[in-house]
Amino acid sequence: MKKVLLLLASLFLVFTACTKTDKPADKVVEIKVSKNGYEPDVIHLKKGQVVLFKITALDEGIGDDYTEKYYGHCFYILPPYDVMVENIKKGETKEVKVKMIYPGKFLFTCPYCSGIFPTKGKIIVQ
Repeated sequence: MKKVLLLLASLFLVFTACTKTDKPADKVVEIKVSKNGYEPDVIHLKKGQVVLFKITALDEGIGDDYTEKYYGHCFYILPPYDVMVENIKKGETKEVKVKMIYPGKFLFTCPYCSGIFPTKGKIIVQ
């Protein structure tokens, strides 16, 4: 019985702590990414907001060979958010909605090219 309760409690936490959402956005944040980094690179948000991030790649990032597994740029908000938008082509805009449930300072980056280009930024949730 204890194992069942622990399993149910764990599932509850997983489903209630999910940060990606389909709910209507409270705020839209447009982000441009290039080999020079993100613009803006510091974003201030409020706890509880649903934010629609619109990420546009201004250049080809790590490359434009679309037959490769990874190309272009990406947008990754590190844990506890753990939200990834992959393979953004030059000139393309991809979107993701995130509910800002954790207060604090959180790094976002492009894991593809973070060792090559200065692609990182900070989200501050108050």
